[in-house]
Amino acid sequence: MNYWQKAGRSKRGTRMKRLIPSLLALCCACEKKDILPDDKPRIVEMEVVGIDKRSVFIDQAKNMIIIELPEGMNHSLLYTKVKLTKGAELVPRMYGTRIDLICGSQEDEFFMVTRKDAGIMPDTVKYAFQFIQKASLRIELPDGQKENQYQIARGESLYIKVANFLDGLPGEIRLEHQLDQAAPAITIGGCDFGFEERPEAGALDGQLELVIPLATPIVPGPYAVSFRKKNGRMATASKPLMLTKGPIRLSWSGYLPQRSVNGAPVTITGYNLYESSNLAIVLTDTEGKKHQTKITKYDPFGQSLTFDPGLDIKPGYYTLQILTNGKLASYYSGTWLFQNYRFAVTKTAQHPFIMMFERSDDKNQEYADVSLYRDKPLAFQKDIGGGYIYWGFANLKTSMLWFDVELESITQPGYVKRTIIWDRYLSTYQEGAERMLGDAFYPNYPPGKYHMRIIVTRPETGEEYKSEPFERVVEIK
Repeated sequence: MNYWQKAGRSKRGTRMKRLIPSLLALCCACEKKDILPDDKPRIVEMEVVGIDKRSVFIDQAKNMIIIELPEGMNHSLLYTKVKLTKGAELVPRMYGTRIDLICGSQEDEFFMVTRKDAGIMPDTVKYAFQFIQKASLRIELPDGQKENQYQIARGESLYIKVANFLDGLPGEIRLEHQLDQAAPAITIGGCDFGFEERPEAGALDGQLELVIPLATPIVPGPYAVSFRKKNGRMATASKPLMLTKGPIRLSWSGYLPQRSVNGAPVTITGYNLYESSNLAIVLTDTEGKKHQTKITKYDPFGQSLTFDPGLDIKPGYYTLQILTNGKLASYYSGTWLFQNYRFAVTKTAQHPFIMMFERSDDKNQEYADVSLYRDKPLAFQKDIGGGYIYWGFANLKTSMLWFDVELESITQPGYVKRTIIWDRYLSTYQEGAERMLGDAFYPNYPPGKYHMRIIVTRPETGEEYKSEPFERVVEIK
């Protein structure tokens, strides 16, 4: 290379060195333009506690905050810090800059930035969130789950271990019967279970706690357990979950809203009423006489059955018991024992029946087992305390019905008095034919013991329908 060639190369090199700062400035200007495409209030930087800064990216063109979640992340609440452009501020949020990854409110889906001196829309920027979880979703049944079994309608929690399921999108637990393809799948949404951090749980880093709703139609047997996310991520537990029959229960109150009309077959609802040759229903009247019944129909999901009391049974109130293999079926809720239920037989479908009557101060509350209170009078202090009465009646086609409570004296034979019930709270039973009323009742009567009835009157015709005397005596002191 001659001298002139060397000199030319040297000058070109010098010019390039002079151009480098200008090129860098131009590149920085372009980069700055990509970050802040306009002069609107913006988030220029965000930090998420516990997540590497390099995993948080702000796409200013799409107004999107993208957060890549680390593998094994087991905390569902993200706490953030943001840096804003000059004069900007975040639109207030209920929980500040916290983000709920499981089932947050609508505000957990975005941040909004506005100017301090302007609230108009052109000066407001809304940033949505996008969460990325590249690690595989995994779930397993806990080792402590007894033989992977769960009793139906017992109300206990079901635990499922999970890993890498936090990605900011909703998901659901799905149970599918492995033997009966006709059995409906059980789905539990993400807002219906809790999440607990379990770093000591071994390979999996969290645990879900959920309860299968009581009204869920279930066929006992083995179920495959899977977790499905809205973005298509899915995992299945390696072992099936066995859903087994739990204790039989008919109600939470001790009385039944269904009744038999003159001994005709009646359908009662409850839990774990699955078909079995060992199941029997016995009715006991107020004198202690037992009446055998015949079960004629079962619900495949164990939530109801139909039985026939027999046409020779008399109208009145009975204690209904369910026997399995000759033993009394019972359910203990932790507070109350359910094994005896009040059941009514009426003369016609128009006659009302009393389901429960108790003092408003709860000192005479029947709780679950109505048979324990059958022979105990309901005692009231005259003009001081009242009670609550619940009764059922037919859905009569009329514009208006009158309801009265009638007390017939045992102490003074021939003394009968009615009291109008003023406030009425109406609810419809599932079958739509029966209705239930409840009201506060104040027995302003002379001291003594009484039989109590409910009377329904059609004001247009004057027709009256009287219930059978309530099984418990009312005593006014």
